[in-house]
Amino acid sequence: MASGRRTLSELIEALPHAEVRGPGDRVVTAVTYDSTLARADALFFAVPGTRTDGHGFAADAASRGASSVVVERWLPLGEGVTQVRVPSVRAAMGPVAAAFYGRPADRLVLIGVTGTNGKTTTTYILEEVFRAAGMRPGVLGTTGMRVDGRPAPLAHTTPEAPDLHEVLAGMVEGGVDAVAMEVSSHG
Repeated sequence: MASGRRTLSELIEALPHAEVRGPGDRVVTAVTYDSTLARADALFFAVPGTRTDGHGFAADAASRGASSVVVERWLPLGEGVTQVRVPSVRAAMGPVAAAFYGRPADRLVLIGVTGTNGKTTTTYILEEVFRAAGMRPGVLGTTGMRVDGRPAPLAHTTPEAPDLHEVLAGMVEGGVDAVAMEVSSHG
């Protein structure tokens, strides 16, 4: 999929309440909320959850090479890791991931479909509407991902922001013009 390379300061421009401890000019080569996927120069999102708190995995992400973390409270990670403190890590993921992947949603017609029944059918109808309008379609939903009719797996109906922006960036690179996306009510 598509990848980005941005400075941390570029990525957090959209976070008005962000406080930074450490160098803001670090180059970020990956964004993740999964510490096991952290690598050199990654930005790790320490997302608090209902069962586990991502803050408890920040040191693991740093040991794997993450040079920056987004947190809701300062952590004892040492001077080698830049911390960005925000009121809500989950709320910060969307704008940061969008910036990292070059704002792919801005280059697509993007339609979200929600509801109890008929989401998949509706996205497939929209896929054909896009095609009839001369656009190259993409679909994201419970049956996976489709790019111009070709299927590909998708882990969640509504992926987390870093995953979603990575997928959308890949679709843009693949020539997709319009995307119909199933959106879960809780998403």
